[in-house]
Amino acid sequence: MPVMSGLRARLGAREDRGAVALTVGLLLGSGVLLGMAALVVDVGNLYAERGQLQNGADAGALKIGQICATDLAACSPAATDLQNVAESYATRNANDGAAAATVPVCGRGGALPQCPQWKDRLSDCVGPPPESVSYVEVHTSTRSDDGSTVLPPIFAQALVGGYEGAEVGACSRVAWGPPTRATTLAMTISACDWNRYTGNGGGLPSVEQSFPVYDETASTTCAPFSGSGGGPGGFRFFKDADDDCRTSLALGDGRRVSTGDSRPTDCRSQPLSDLVAAKRPILVPVFGAISGGGGNAEYTVSGFAAFVVTGWHLPGLEVPSAKRSACDDGASSCVFGYFIKTVVPGGGAIGGPDLGARVVAPIG
Repeated sequence: MPVMSGLRARLGAREDRGAVALTVGLLLGSGVLLGMAALVVDVGNLYAERGQLQNGADAGALKIGQICATDLAACSPAATDLQNVAESYATRNANDGAAAATVPVCGRGGALPQCPQWKDRLSDCVGPPPESVSYVEVHTSTRSDDGSTVLPPIFAQALVGGYEGAEVGACSRVAWGPPTRATTLAMTISACDWNRYTGNGGGLPSVEQSFPVYDETASTTCAPFSGSGGGPGGFRFFKDADDDCRTSLALGDGRRVSTGDSRPTDCRSQPLSDLVAAKRPILVPVFGAISGGGGNAEYTVSGFAAFVVTGWHLPGLEVPSAKRSACDDGASSCVFGYFIKTVVPGGGAIGGPDLGARVVAPIG
């Protein structure tokens, strides 16, 4: 019995191997395995290639958007080799170090050439371009070692006679300009003071100044009340803030403020001190109107400015600037700093009044 059982087992194994071989032969002969290989390998390569090209287009568009937002005169193929910038980011994001920025860098703003008509192809940016804001587009495509822009197949050619591969492309569109919505410092400065210290925007960057709390502004300049002096002035903290003393705002928002020079509970001293040490610009909402009074007063956001905090003179927070240690005009509480024209990180919606702050954001 054991001998017969072993014989049957060996014969069964041979029959199984024969069945497997027959099945594989049928699948190969009918093209099923090749089709599966083409689907997994060739289509997978297309997706991977497009992902790399999209990363390169995104990085190049963001970099050129920053160039244009910082200096409009540099936003020109004649002034800056924008095509080389796009090519550089395209190749750096390709696993094989080979990719091309195909269509010349284009868009609206500076001296950028107009982009080709949008046709809703896979290689085009998402959606048609905006009608008003400044933007740049970067288009990337495959580039092989031999200079070809076609991604060669591995298995698909055996199924489809004459198939030599596919062209793969990607596009990224980035806009720049003054924000209409952003995450900002939970402190607002008056439009009157912005106009006064920047010469209505013509004197950016401004000279370092002492900005008193709203209640202590001088009546001869930007007064506490719009009925006297030059209109509402000074600064106040918003009631709502996160642990880093930040808040999210949109143009036209009305927000309640803390009483006098007090800060909201979550607006801790350390993040405010860190701003002085960092010496970097931060978005600050500018208020143009006040409604109500007392604890119900609302400050309406009329724009966003780029502001560098150089020091604080507040209850419980003394961080003198390199040039100042006391508030002007006898005020007991103030913030030291100056306005600047620059690109502020963080992105945001674009389209607000130009108060010097620029943001760069992907839009397609």
